[in-house]
Amino acid sequence: MSDIMNPHYIGMLTRHLELLDTQVVEISNRISISADPESDGLCDAGEYFIGYGFVAVQGYMTATRAYLGLSKQSPLKLPPMLNNNLSFAEAINAGANYWKHHEEWFEIDFASSKHREDTFRTLDKLVLANAPRADYTCSNLLAVLVGAEEFALSSLLPKLSEWYENVNCLSELAKTSPEKTAS
Repeated sequence: MSDIMNPHYIGMLTRHLELLDTQVVEISNRISISADPESDGLCDAGEYFIGYGFVAVQGYMTATRAYLGLSKQSPLKLPPMLNNNLSFAEAINAGANYWKHHEEWFEIDFASSKHREDTFRTLDKLVLANAPRADYTCSNLLAVLVGAEEFALSSLLPKLSEWYENVNCLSELAKTSPEKTAS
């Protein structure tokens, strides 16, 4: 996969996700044998590692589109697509933004933030009913994104590879026809 994707970042991202996955798998195993995983702190621990995995993937996506000279919005709309006409990139972006900001978004000053509402709206489209207000939003989002595959952050890499190929095509199109990609 690293020969298809931006070699400066994908190798580091893959290693980072694999390291986080060691914790996610260990925590998942402990959850399966725990009498009360919430009281044992296991669900919160899993959420922590998964949330930072989304932030790492978002960082890769931002670095890639910036390196290719693209605005933020166009690459977020590119396939692969999920349900409700939502893209994988939008879901990752919402998950990462949720994780980075969720603690402050429940303060009075941020209660009506457009950034907050956009993130919640995106997460709600993924059939995570009230997810931003419920427990374990990032864990639930990962389950939605990887489907029947192994519950692991590295399972996001094939969809990320597809997104990269589409971003690369958009970048090539922008070089030949800039007005079609400005947005």
